[in-house]
Amino acid sequence: MRLGILDCDRLDPDLAGDFGPVYSEMFIRGFRALAPELEFRVWSALDGELPDDLHECDAWLITGSRHDAYSDIPWIQALRAWIRQAHDADVKLAGVCFGHQVIAQALGGEVVKSTKGWGLGVSVHPMLASGAWMQPGLDTIRILASHQDQVEQLPPGAIRLAGNDFCPNFMFLQGDHIVAIQGHPEFSVEYNRALIERRRDFLSDDRYQRSLSSLEGEVDSATMMQWLLQFLGILPGGEGAAGGITAGERA
Repeated sequence: MRLGILDCDRLDPDLAGDFGPVYSEMFIRGFRALAPELEFRVWSALDGELPDDLHECDAWLITGSRHDAYSDIPWIQALRAWIRQAHDADVKLAGVCFGHQVIAQALGGEVVKSTKGWGLGVSVHPMLASGAWMQPGLDTIRILASHQDQVEQLPPGAIRLAGNDFCPNFMFLQGDHIVAIQGHPEFSVEYNRALIERRRDFLSDDRYQRSLSSLEGEVDSATMMQWLLQFLGILPGGEGAAGGITAGERA
């Protein structure tokens, strides 16, 4: 099978040597550990590259970015239009962080810069729903995060899968073919720590220390990467993505 990745940013040059120049590389490393035979093709959405054929790959993923999902920058406008086409065609699609936000924005939701400030470190969210593709099952998901924008309002008909008081719409399902998560299962703890250190001047002492301390706990990154591959139909266990959902809150 082939996964198409739409890359939406590059790492800062001083971090690129240790962690990779683009976010797609982080995903490829993580996914290959679970599905060694999976093939990849990458488009630089940041540079205006988008697939012409929605069926060139078996499933798609949109990466994170420092840019705003609600921006009128031409490449982001084009990406939102592509997402609507993908939604109409019922192709399998996952979005992470910016990818999560731009999917919501494209499909009628609302993304805003949160008044709660930066979400950094390990983000802990109760799971509000379960499905066949969410195996192994978890009552709570612990995922690395780095964001200030948030999905304030879900797209019409979306099902909220996870959230807490800080980020209520942390993970959602749209139909049976789109899943989106605010957190970063592709990040390493070391990379997240580098991002926290980089934003030191924008954080209160308490937020800074709590963000760093959270990195000492366990994270469910590998489980989330497995969930994504199962949802996308790349690994067994993704049957009935929407029909098999129990509980959850519909927008």
